[in-house]
Amino acid sequence: MHLLICDDDARFAARVEQKVRDELAQRGIPAQITVCTRGEEALATPHLELYQVALLDVDLDTMNGISLGRQLRQSSPDIALIYISAYLEFAPEGYTVNAFRYILKRDMERMLPNCLEALFHEKTASGRKVLTIRQNRTEMELPYDSIYCLESDLRKVNVYGDVPHQPLCSYYGKLTDLPAELFENGFLRVRRSDVVNMRYIRQISGYKVTLRNGVELSVSRNGYAAIRATYLEWKGQFSDES
Repeated sequence: MHLLICDDDARFAARVEQKVRDELAQRGIPAQITVCTRGEEALATPHLELYQVALLDVDLDTMNGISLGRQLRQSSPDIALIYISAYLEFAPEGYTVNAFRYILKRDMERMLPNCLEALFHEKTASGRKVLTIRQNRTEMELPYDSIYCLESDLRKVNVYGDVPHQPLCSYYGKLTDLPAELFENGFLRVRRSDVVNMRYIRQISGYKVTLRNGVELSVSRNGYAAIRATYLEWKGQFSDES
């Protein structure tokens, strides 16, 4: 998960970062967190389209936090905006950008865990399709849109999200046992050992597929033309729908 924190008080921003890291660690969620002290710095963050959550101050030195939220939405339309401010009077303005929550700074330590819990619940319980993984008498459900790719490693399958090289989970199994529904919903096998989520493909060229998080995977040379054609057809359909 990619999260952005922007507050012109560097010490407070560090407190927010640590609190977020603690909450994510308790849930076993790998994260990339970027901390900024200026709105302009936040907007210059590479690959903003990957960010799913932004925790913002409203009263920044050089930019209004509400304006910053609107501009972040241009790069990442589904980003969840959480405002953390010292001033209650800014709360109504925060909701003009459909903010997920508005938290007073004095209540951050107490309120942020509940806010993040509600956010995670909404993201996983919003009716999205999930991949059910059963391992050692336990069951895990991963929403399709949290998965960038699945990689076969001998008798094990590694499932990766937006943080490169850090598996969301690993389980014993084979790619051939993945449900057909997965491939009916935008997943594509690019070689014997890799299945990718087409929504996160940046490009396919030179017998390689590049994902939006920078990961590069080789594409089967024998099937390259068909794989690329499938992706371009899917991309065209997706663009038409949107």
